[in-house]
Amino acid sequence: MRKASLNELMGKSGEKKDLGLDNLQELLGDRMPNIEFSPVGRLRLITALRNRFGDNYRQLKGISGILKEFDEESKFNIKKQEMRMIGKGK
Repeated sequence: MRKASLNELMGKSGEKKDLGLDNLQELLGDRMPNIEFSPVGRLRLITALRNRFGDNYRQLKGISGILKEFDEESKFNIKKQEMRMIGKGK
């Protein structure tokens, strides 16, 4: 069975909602990397998206929403790790 393209997944509903991290499994399928919210995880995500949709993956609708949501989660997790390290220093 052929994997669905981004346009097929978005369909008419693409106009109403943006893609998010919840949609990554549908988009990437078996090529889904181990996502950890860190700079390494962002590199893995970008590589997986580039492999799936080609070099112009950023031009596709919804991809910017996925990257924005990932960056927000990553920023939160990095700040949380920094706060844990401050607490252990005492």
